[in-house]
Amino acid sequence: MNYIVYNKDGNILRTGTCPESMVQLQVGIDEFVIEGIANDMEDKIVEGKIVRKSEAEINLIKEAAKPNSKELLISQRMNEILRRQVIEELTKEGKL
Repeated sequence: MNYIVYNKDGNILRTGTCPESMVQLQVGIDEFVIEGIANDMEDKIVEGKIVRKSEAEINLIKEAAKPNSKELLISQRMNEILRRQVIEELTKEGKL
């Protein structure tokens, strides 16, 4: 059986497949389950039914998932530093 676990706000928390007898074991505190297949990025649960999120909701989720510019700069700088260190070590070892 395909199942969807969601919270009181209709946000899909997880989906999966299991025997029907084990569906209720998939639910935690303040969680609900229905039978079905859904995409947690594009769907939500409203009154026990799978409903497509609005484009605005989907865009908000996508935007929130993007790294912010500060985090991106930090990540890029770390990669530069590590790359230089690896090149230096490999050169010392005669492998480059």
